[in-house]
Amino acid sequence: MASQHLQAPHANATTLIDSTVESFDGGPFNTSIQEGISLINDWIRSLKTSEADNVANTLQKLKTALESPMIDNAHVRDLLFGLADQAERWATQAGGEFPVRLESLAVALRNFGNQLA
Repeated sequence: MASQHLQAPHANATTLIDSTVESFDGGPFNTSIQEGISLINDWIRSLKTSEADNVANTLQKLKTALESPMIDNAHVRDLLFGLADQAERWATQAGGEFPVRLESLAVALRNFGNQLA
């Protein structure tokens, strides 16, 4: 999964969004924790090079929650919902193809979080 993301910044963002939506559309039982952590690491690396520190911080919290020996589904769900909110805020400011992709990402994050209830 991580090797897919070594591209130009614009392509990198598109690939990350698409990979994340695909991972979440499969449901929590079709994505391993390791795959999720790998995807989170890709996002954190990508976001540290932009002005998206809040998203990177939320992703770091999600990574920590997933690495915990006792995963708290409610906490993970709350973090996913927070990320969905952030994606929706970005969608209103983004240009080109990104608003639609970010809205899809927000829906996928919420749907995945709802499955953890």
